[in-house]
Amino acid sequence: MKRIDEFEDKHFALRPEYRVIGELMNKLKVAEGKDKFLLQVKLNRALRLAEARDAFDPNDPANYGIIEREDVGASVDRVEERDMEEDQEAKEIEGKIDGLEFDDLKQKDNKFMEKINEIDKKLEERLAELDYTFGKKGKLLEEEIRDLAEERNSLIEQKRQPLYRKGFDVRLVDVNRTCKVTKGGQVIKYTAMLACGNYNGVIGFAKAKAPAVPIALQKAYEKCFQNLHYVERHEDHTIAHAIQTSYKKTKVYLWPAPTQAGMKAGRTVEIILCLAGFKNVKSKVVGSRNPHNTVKAVFKALNAIETPKDVQEKFGRTVVESYLL
Repeated sequence: MKRIDEFEDKHFALRPEYRVIGELMNKLKVAEGKDKFLLQVKLNRALRLAEARDAFDPNDPANYGIIEREDVGASVDRVEERDMEEDQEAKEIEGKIDGLEFDDLKQKDNKFMEKINEIDKKLEERLAELDYTFGKKGKLLEEEIRDLAEERNSLIEQKRQPLYRKGFDVRLVDVNRTCKVTKGGQVIKYTAMLACGNYNGVIGFAKAKAPAVPIALQKAYEKCFQNLHYVERHEDHTIAHAIQTSYKKTKVYLWPAPTQAGMKAGRTVEIILCLAGFKNVKSKVVGSRNPHNTVKAVFKALNAIETPKDVQEKFGRTVVESYLL
């Protein structure tokens, strides 16, 4: 029996959370009264945590998907023509996928790397020439270097496949329009801010600029999943304690609320708290209510909250619930 146990420990090692669940279940068999209730609560939390880690594991490729980009600003006729072309291309691709092998993909990657290496060599040569070239020739050389850099960036952008995280919800925070008056006319740009979250403590936000709203939204959507933060939730519904933070001229106050009290917050703050999975939180924004500053102030506040475990490590003392004292 001892050999079997050693073999299982070596080759079938359980993850730490499942070991904790097993220990809690063994204690639950002999527990009574208040201890039994507390163990049931802890066991329920441990099971939900294990399920969440399996569902949102960042190392699992099944939890990712490729963002499909679409052209923006085409006319209706052009859209119909494009749809017909895409259908034909899809049929052709379906017929070719079976014959496509790993070697073909490898050859494409090698050709792509050859192009990038050629551009890099040209850039190095032109940058070396720029040190001792002046006047009109120097300006022409600078333009050539700029064109090579743009070509390299466009090739990398075409090759890159942005990913999104499955199980995340994305909400629009704000869209802003700016107009810059120049000699050539007005330059209009749009700034979009998005927030994402999995309703289980993981949230993120991103901001992007573009000459059109759909392009700005698409850029922000791609960047949103690259700026994720984990926030601890007290008893899975509120924050551990009240917190006050400020960002520039915006002050944000957050207070924990009792169960079934609901969210009492403005639109911007409520979006972020709901995406993080909070259900009972009160908030107040003082000063500037600019959505961009408010979002950064809320993230700053959520990252500054200390959990009971953090307090325990900070002061070196055991933290228990007040009703157990």
